[in-house]
Amino acid sequence: MSVSLDAQQSLAEIEHALFKNFPFSSISITHVTHSEGIVTIQVSWVASAGSMSILDSRCAMNLVIEPAVLARYGQLNGAARLRARESLCATAEDALRRHMSEGGADLDECNVLINVGESILVDSERG
Repeated sequence: MSVSLDAQQSLAEIEHALFKNFPFSSISITHVTHSEGIVTIQVSWVASAGSMSILDSRCAMNLVIEPAVLARYGQLNGAARLRARESLCATAEDALRRHMSEGGADLDECNVLINVGESILVDSERG
């Protein structure tokens, strides 16, 4: 029997997975739910942590999740949710790698936007 998760539980699982898999020691994760139910999870980090001054630049990755995607994620069984989180983390890592290789290491341009759609869940449901 599978127990469905509510939106807060689903977000907690996703945020924990992102926190564990992001390669920065200065990571911070927050989320905002918009009036339409769209959730934006923001993963941010200090881009130049050498001297840790107030002038260090914070970079951010915003993952935008439609309400239907979050609800469907919460309906998955535990194994499928794990596969979905692994897929989401891999997508985030790939986007970050692509961004950095395209010149995103410039501190003025270190923000990434990812629209998280149904495709993250499709393969997870198949097993």
